[in-house]
Amino acid sequence: MISSKTYIALTKFAIVGGFSFFIDLSVYYLLSQTMQTFIAKSLGIVLATWVNYQLNKRWTWGQKNKNKDRFARYIALYTFSGILNVISNEIFLSHIPIADLTLNLNYPSQNLNTDIFAVKINKFFAVIFATAIGMMMNFIGQKIWVFKEKIN
Repeated sequence: MISSKTYIALTKFAIVGGFSFFIDLSVYYLLSQTMQTFIAKSLGIVLATWVNYQLNKRWTWGQKNKNKDRFARYIALYTFSGILNVISNEIFLSHIPIADLTLNLNYPSQNLNTDIFAVKINKFFAVIFATAIGMMMNFIGQKIWVFKEKIN
């Protein structure tokens, strides 16, 4: 059974992670239109990691003091999980069929279709799966290694 403090920390971690995921996904989608996917994904992870550290340090784990050792552990954990995230994203991209989910308007009387919105399904699911792998590693690493002091 999970303790109430761990449950609260996990809930906060998930909220912060969801916000960080949105940052990662947004940067990845925007930049992958003009550069290689591994570079776009790497930049998304760097920005999301910085936001994640700031929010988790203060809100999830209640750490207000500056601690260079803690930040170094965090960077080590996120460097490893970030590399794992990028590699797993590329693996998932190579195994998920390329497909687009498209929202369009159909004007039958004019025999016209207009695309409004399109999402690359393979990129979307690759990001989700890669993020899930990184998230598991990050929560455990933060709980037992980076922010191991008591949760406030």
